[in-house]
Amino acid sequence: MRIQEWSTDCYACQADLDDADGIEQALRRGADAVGATVLGQSCTRYQPIGATVFLPLAESHLMVSTWPEHRFAIVSILLCNPEMDIALVLDEVLKQLKPERARTHRVPHEIAPSSELAEVVSLQA
Repeated sequence: MRIQEWSTDCYACQADLDDADGIEQALRRGADAVGATVLGQSCTRYQPIGATVFLPLAESHLMVSTWPEHRFAIVSILLCNPEMDIALVLDEVLKQLKPERARTHRVPHEIAPSSELAEVVSLQA
């Protein structure tokens, strides 16, 4: 099974990047948009500013880390259900962050059956 992980660099964000509650709500809207199940939430607020907001999902996770002093944020999305459209989640988060520019890195992952795992490991050794 193939899944993708998206990491999006958000530049020149116009939103308040210290607003962890607003970011959490945007992540929850993104999860709702694809029918993901939120299992909890974690937020770390940095001093003097900045935050990391993390939502573990039944389908993996959503996370935003911010650097308000640079108007920069990173959005990390990993959904283990290939039927879920990551772009829908990202759209909700970008509406909140309001970046002038964003660059998304897409990392494909191949989930191999146990019988194929030995071959995958030996190729990387």
